[in-house]
Amino acid sequence: MGEEKKILEITAARALNPRSLRLEFSNGDVRLFDSHRLRGPAFIPLMNEDIFTKPVVKDGALGWEDLDITCSAKYIYDRSIHYDDNAVAKEYVKTRRDIIGERIAIVLFPIMAIAGIIGTVWWYINN
Repeated sequence: MGEEKKILEITAARALNPRSLRLEFSNGDVRLFDSHRLRGPAFIPLMNEDIFTKPVVKDGALGWEDLDITCSAKYIYDRSIHYDDNAVAKEYVKTRRDIIGERIAIVLFPIMAIAGIIGTVWWYINN
């Protein structure tokens, strides 16, 4: 008979600072999660440190008070690192994807700003 597979759940969450969480999982692991790993418009409210620093555990998943945002335990586990309470927290290390995204943003932001100015001037001249 096969051994029953246990479902990974978050059992506790605590903010260490405005960008990092200390998470305890049902498998006994304690992990450090950096908010830079959250991508997409749904996570924009979490840039507010008053909101981010109030995590809650909802049915084994990570959530935040007054927000309809939840992240599964597996999602968070895969994007976090081992945390030792006696060690100094590791600095956020950018992934290759993060670096490429930053470089694209550095190039595209000025182009989009100039396009916006040109569009505004064009609209003003023609209206």
